[in-house]
Amino acid sequence: MLSDNSSPDLPFLLDLDFTSGLGFSGNSLSDPTELEPVQQAELLSVSEQRRLRRKISNRESARRSRARKQHHIEGLRAKVARLQAEKQNLSNQLRAISSRSELVTCQNFRLQAQSVLLRQRLAEAKRVLILRQLQRLVVSPCNGFGPVSGSLFGYDQALASLIS
Repeated sequence: MLSDNSSPDLPFLLDLDFTSGLGFSGNSLSDPTELEPVQQAELLSVSEQRRLRRKISNRESARRSRARKQHHIEGLRAKVARLQAEKQNLSNQLRAISSRSELVTCQNFRLQAQSVLLRQRLAEAKRVLILRQLQRLVVSPCNGFGPVSGSLFGYDQALASLIS
């Protein structure tokens, strides 16, 4: 029986290529009679076989774990790239919307100022019209109102209708 420390020939057993040549399939050893004559002379004990199978299994598991990790990292990198592109797109949209909002705000202030000016002009035009109509009422004595007839009631009614 060989121990771990006594034989310098044991490290070759840890080589995966060598162990696959020994007839290992998965996690179990095949029939030891299939081994070459030199290898048959160095039959491993049951505990050494288990240890060797465990090592091989652990290496395979580590390889699969590294592959999963690499796949996961690649997925995360792709997600980062996609999110950065989306962030850039949203940033561009925000700038465009902010620019448009500023334009609309300026236009709104300008239109409000025009509205105030137009209301003032309209109020002034209404006053001018009322004054002209009042002047016509006062000047024309033939309508039955005014100072000639002496009745101010009709004059007040005409003035109220003009104001409203």
